[in-house]
Amino acid sequence: MPGTATQKDEAELEQPTCYRHSGRETNVSCSDCGRPICTDCMVYSAVGIKCPECAKLPRSAVVTLKPNRAARAVAAAFIGGLVMGFGVVLLQSALGLFFALLMGYLIGLGMGELVLWASGRYRAPITGWIAVGGCVWTYATTYLLFYGVDVGDVARSGSALWVGLGLAIAGYVAYQRTQ
Repeated sequence: MPGTATQKDEAELEQPTCYRHSGRETNVSCSDCGRPICTDCMVYSAVGIKCPECAKLPRSAVVTLKPNRAARAVAAAFIGGLVMGFGVVLLQSALGLFFALLMGYLIGLGMGELVLWASGRYRAPITGWIAVGGCVWTYATTYLLFYGVDVGDVARSGSALWVGLGLAIAGYVAYQRTQ
C-alpha cells in the first residue's frame, strides 16, 4: 500500500552508529575494516580515515636510526674529518685564511653527505649533530693536530675569526644537509 512504510524502508532510514560510541550516528566508516566511526574516533591517515585500532602503526613501521648505522655514521665522520683536515692543511697553506669561508661550506657539504651515506640516508637531528661533530673534528684536526698551533697564538694572529666563521658555516651546512 502506498503511504505505509515497510520494515525494509525503516532499516534504510536508520543511521549507523559509531562502534565505540553507540549513541552517535555517523556516515563515516573506517577505510580498512569498514566499521562506522564518529568524528571523535576518526584518525586521518595518508590512505583515508581510519578507526583508532587500524590507525595504530606497528613498532616495526616506526623508522629509527639503528645502532650499527649510527656507529657507521660516527666512524665516517671521524675518518672523513681526518681526511678533510689534511686537505685543509694542504689547500689553506696555498690559498690563505679567507679561503676558510669557502672551505667551511665545502666541508659542511662533504660531511653532511658522508654522514647521510653512512647512516643509510637517515635524516633526523641525530644525524645532523653527528655531521656537526664531524665538522668540529675536521677543524680540530686541522688546527690542533696538524699545525700544532697554540690556541692563544691563533687568537692573537687574527685568524681565529676566519677559522670560527668557517667552522660555523661548515656546521650549519652539514646540519641542514642532513635534515
